[in-house]
Amino acid sequence: MLGDTLKIALGELGQKEIHGEKHNERILEYQETTGLNFGNDEVAWCSIFANWVAMQANLPRSNKPNARSWLQVGKKTKWPQPGDIVVFWRGSKDDWRGHVGFFMGYTKSGKSIYCLGGNQDDEVNIQTYPLDRILDFISLTDHDNSDLQIPTGYLRQGDSNNHVKQLQQLLKQLDFLSGSADGVFGPKTEAALRAFQKKYEITVDGIYGSESRAVLEKLV
Repeated sequence: MLGDTLKIALGELGQKEIHGEKHNERILEYQETTGLNFGNDEVAWCSIFANWVAMQANLPRSNKPNARSWLQVGKKTKWPQPGDIVVFWRGSKDDWRGHVGFFMGYTKSGKSIYCLGGNQDDEVNIQTYPLDRILDFISLTDHDNSDLQIPTGYLRQGDSNNHVKQLQQLLKQLDFLSGSADGVFGPKTEAALRAFQKKYEITVDGIYGSESRAVLEKLV
């Protein structure tokens, strides 16, 4: 399910800088609307775009043009939802520079994410970024997944315990399972786990074990 920020940002796909004396009026509008007005479209405008999108969605914003300003907004989360903020480092983790965009989801390998943002190759587009470039995921809404834990041991259909509930919560957050997390490993949970295993190219047996756990640990 797309968050409001993604819906708004997707409507801006393709907005691109015009190099030279002319400037893209839409990018100038992002600046004017947010009060982060530089009068040209060739500044680093990823945070300006994020601020504009957040403003349209009536969500908290950093009100600053630097990407790392978003580290002081909202709430950090280990389990991002589509439309959450993602902040990247540039140069080094200790550098002041960075990049900011909106999380869309993980790639099939689980080693990168899809990010929708502004000033990505001078335009609004979708690109992939490796996990090791991420400083933090930031939730601008009220969802809180801080209590989610990766279950240990092995789980299969017929099991009923808190570890199953933890697995169900994780599969729900990753959009493989719908409904409540009731702690009962039934056919629906097995089907969701099989879909998860298939996507991440591990043994598809509907049994939660070391392979599935390793993938979840990488996603965290």
